[in-house]
Amino acid sequence: MILGEKEIRDGGGNRYTLRLDVDVHSAILNDGKVETSVVAIRHVDGGEDIELTALVRLESFERRLAIILPEQAPIYLDLESFEGLPAREDSEVGPHDDIEQGDAIDQAARDLLDAAGLDQAIETAIQSLPVPEPAFGCVIKAGISTTVGQMIRCHNRHRMIEQRRSRAWEIVKCLGINAPGMTIKAALRTLGCWLTFGYL
Repeated sequence: MILGEKEIRDGGGNRYTLRLDVDVHSAILNDGKVETSVVAIRHVDGGEDIELTALVRLESFERRLAIILPEQAPIYLDLESFEGLPAREDSEVGPHDDIEQGDAIDQAARDLLDAAGLDQAIETAIQSLPVPEPAFGCVIKAGISTTVGQMIRCHNRHRMIEQRRSRAWEIVKCLGINAPGMTIKAALRTLGCWLTFGYL
């Protein structure tokens, strides 16, 4: 299931697409693990697009989260380090709530500031990810960081559910409800990273 997809252009007019997916069937059938993919694509005019996919797997009952890139050893985050964080009831919206884009952007900006401690821990963990170029790296890292942050919040909200498949399903629903904000947040993080490196 596609959580969101966003095309972003840097200051030089280069086009990138960021797509966030969650594997619903795997979550229900794969012993309670929730696996998402973060796909970053750099569009090359007149040439072949460059694509990089990272997997982010929440192993809720093992109390860890894995970030996996092709031909790389997984990076593991210990969920116990994040279980003291507030559940952030205000970060979720109902599936039928109307959200104005401006409100969603404001919420994403607030989330970036409010979750600074969480984001810093995640950013430290993913700094070693190999990427073909810094601007492209901003896209994939923003997608990973956003996905990891939301998966941890969804895990914290539902970690007391004892049945594996039920917990996994609630986490998948939590990701789906938060999907619009995740996409906007990932785009904002990409733009912030580009500003840091002078690509905007």
